[in-house]
Amino acid sequence: MTFHTRRANEVPAEEASRLLTRIGVFLLFVISLLAPILAGQTIYILLPIGAALLLAGAAVSPVTREKTQSLRGLLLSSPVLAGLFLVGLAALSLTWTPFPEGPAERFWKNTGTLALVAIAAGFLPKRTRICDLNLLPIGVAAAAVLLGGAASVNLFMHKALTVEEIIDGNALARSGVGLALIMWPAAGALALRGRWYLAGALTLVSMAACLLSGASNVAPALLAGAATFAISFGRSRLAAERLGSFAAIVIMLAPIVALLTHFALGAHTPEFARSLDVWGSIVANGGVRTLIGHGFGSALYGLFGGYLDPQTPRSLVFQIWFDLGALGAGAFAVMATKAFLRIGGLRPALAPFLLAGLVSGLVICLLGPAAEQLWAFTLAGLDAIAYVLVIRGQFRKKRPRVPSTWDTDEKNG
Repeated sequence: MTFHTRRANEVPAEEASRLLTRIGVFLLFVISLLAPILAGQTIYILLPIGAALLLAGAAVSPVTREKTQSLRGLLLSSPVLAGLFLVGLAALSLTWTPFPEGPAERFWKNTGTLALVAIAAGFLPKRTRICDLNLLPIGVAAAAVLLGGAASVNLFMHKALTVEEIIDGNALARSGVGLALIMWPAAGALALRGRWYLAGALTLVSMAACLLSGASNVAPALLAGAATFAISFGRSRLAAERLGSFAAIVIMLAPIVALLTHFALGAHTPEFARSLDVWGSIVANGGVRTLIGHGFGSALYGLFGGYLDPQTPRSLVFQIWFDLGALGAGAFAVMATKAFLRIGGLRPALAPFLLAGLVSGLVICLLGPAAEQLWAFTLAGLDAIAYVLVIRGQFRKKRPRVPSTWDTDEKNG
């Protein structure tokens, strides 16, 4: 009688875990990229469902090791620790913000999004399977084609934008910003497997779709990302160190540049630099608020409430300085620097793509206005999950080569 042993991949619990994980990844990186092009609010629904599926996949897995180990490792990494300090400072600043209700609600929404991102990223498998990794470039390619087609049709229709769409961006512009971020890890996933031509094609198609979307300030972000990829290819560690230092300098010295602009030019400041003059005026009269900020949400609600000059900067860097002061800006600078350094230590085939993505995101944060919106915060969280997915795909799946003399030696033996 012949007995058949059950293989490890035939264990029902393990199969169920893999299926739930694959569905979660498919939902996050295919459906979540396609659906917002047609209906912008769907990302807020799909991210929680995707995170729940990944959590369920980890829960049913029969693996005996500590199931929260990956999550703890993620939370204890240096960039995330700096981010958690920033979150704690934002929570504390709610006690002195001049707006009693709006900022608190926004803080809890942002915190909830961060929690979902941590769950989704923390409970991804320690090693990303190829079939799961492939879903990322597939989703990005499909989203680029759909976005490019929808944006082309929209250009011919000459559809007028509503006031809300002008302020907050329409569905196409939002998707363009998200694609500008997530296209880089998707191309890196292809490069990991040696599919360089496909990675290049995906990058070009995604860039074209982003430009057609009409997203504000997406062109400088794409240009900066491409330049970063070029200078970091083959020397990612050195490039990461310099980029991290440059990011910290820009974040910390931005208000000093604004202050110099205000004192040097004042009323004669050119129109394109008017926002710097306004920021410099705020810094000059800030006092102790320059250190601790005005409280979370003050910049956004002050601008739309008419308390701040309409030409006040709408970048994320200004918001952090205005809301959380030098303490918050310092934490943000540390977070950015540590992120660059960690990415620079990855495999040479992957690091340039992820560095390009980080620089693209930083440019969007510096120029605004997208980075101040909750939808952009959610898309940035999805991009962070994509980074974790690709980074955990850095292992070889090729079988070892069998020596040409193996068959002969076996027969002779």
